[in-house]
Amino acid sequence: MGHAVHDLGPGLAIDLAGDVGPPQILALTGADREAVQALLRRAAGEFAAAGCRVIGVVEEIEADGAQVMLRDLANGAAHPLTQDLGPGSAGCSLDPAGLAAACGDVEAAIAAVLADGAAPRATVVILSKFGRQEAEGRGLTHAFHAAVAADLPILTSVSPTVTDAWADFAGELAAYAPVAPDAVSGWWRAMLERSAASSA
Repeated sequence: MGHAVHDLGPGLAIDLAGDVGPPQILALTGADREAVQALLRRAAGEFAAAGCRVIGVVEEIEADGAQVMLRDLANGAAHPLTQDLGPGSAGCSLDPAGLAAACGDVEAAIAAVLADGAAPRATVVILSKFGRQEAEGRGLTHAFHAAVAADLPILTSVSPTVTDAWADFAGELAAYAPVAPDAVSGWWRAMLERSAASSA
């Protein structure tokens, strides 16, 4: 993958008439974790309501913030992202088994899309975050690779601490956008228009 990640700005201006179409990957940035995940969940619901096939995972954070789950958008499974290490523990609370299971389910869902003889009208992959785990080649990295290889549109978010790693990883395939519903809907409309134009 290349090295440039573009910032589409708040208006998400995409030149469909020219050589530059919508990016395969839209990466949300510039807001706190709860706001980002809320928009990803909202987008998943709106895509599904419009008849799109939605696969991937989003974070669900308990009210007290003590537990975080990765909710699978295809099968509804809840995978623990954090684990209780006990009182007084100073270690990382990440649950590697839960994260690995979530990634495996997304890969399986992408494989199912590819195995379908008749593809749905549209499919979108939503991946909760590209963070430190993904920057180190773990976490949801394989799910990102599988979605890119399948040429599926990807909606995600990027931790501000790993923007250099994200640029190296995603390159020309990605663009940043603000955490705003209009940015997501504008990108998705452009993806559908490009798909319709290519199949015409």
